[in-house]
Amino acid sequence: MKSRFLVLALSFLGLTAVTHARLWTSNDGKTLEAEWVSAAQDQVTLRRPDGQVFTLPLSRLSAADQAWVKQQAAAPAAVAAVKPIEGPFGKLITGSWALSEHDGLKFALYGGKSLSAENQYPLVLALHGKSPNTENGKQVAGWMNSFTKKDNESARPCFVVAPLSAQPAAGQGTGWNGAEVEQVVKLVKALVKNLPVDPKRVYIVGHSMGGFGTCHIMGSEPRLFAAAIPVSGVSQGDVDAMDRKPVWMFHAADDKVVPVAGAREFAEAMKKDKQFKYTESPTGGHGVVGPVFNDPETHKWLFAQQLK
Repeated sequence: MKSRFLVLALSFLGLTAVTHARLWTSNDGKTLEAEWVSAAQDQVTLRRPDGQVFTLPLSRLSAADQAWVKQQAAAPAAVAAVKPIEGPFGKLITGSWALSEHDGLKFALYGGKSLSAENQYPLVLALHGKSPNTENGKQVAGWMNSFTKKDNESARPCFVVAPLSAQPAAGQGTGWNGAEVEQVVKLVKALVKNLPVDPKRVYIVGHSMGGFGTCHIMGSEPRLFAAAIPVSGVSQGDVDAMDRKPVWMFHAADDKVVPVAGAREFAEAMKKDKQFKYTESPTGGHGVVGPVFNDPETHKWLFAQQLK
């Protein structure tokens, strides 16, 4: 049973808590009341009383707390009560990708079985690249599954939605624009409204055509998304709209499908923005998206971003 405590005068990492399951102390003496969620490698994941889940380096905790976390991680996992998620999207939270349609837009939605209606979680919008595919579910590329891998899901539980663009199937190859963007935005807003989503932690990521779409949608909805990761695809026309937003762009120098010149031009235009990051790999080609999302540092950066 959770207990109620007085608001602490001190804060830990700039956060203040009211209710909790445990009192934590940082290595500089600051404190926070929060619930332990999990531990993975050199990190610990905690949940604030308001439901927000966050991850921090284990080294930031006191020696006593580090020892406690290691003991908990080594112990058999306890089965926690999970309040089922209901509403129009509740039946899609199955622990695997579930297929559905919203306002004419087909999509796949992932939500782990451990997600509870009592808490709030980030939502990741993942945009696929150009493809002749018209079958809902096949747009879930390998890199999207990085969010559902055991270590990532344990440290950073979230919802992931992958809509299916109809435009490439029509031979246009220019998806994620026009009316389709409106459909995507409506879907995201519906998910935020009807699922236990933290509205300050909605993210957009995409590869190739999805990278272009990531820039375009982020630029058109700067108050909806907290951060963006476009990979192997950028939209020059959205440079001004994406100014002063957390963006981490990736590209490979040897990309033969989408030449790196556009990414370099975009990065040059954004270089004065302290929230913009650009990583260029010397090799990897158009498939650099795999290593990008297999890197835990990519996930750590993304989930650390919040709307102000």
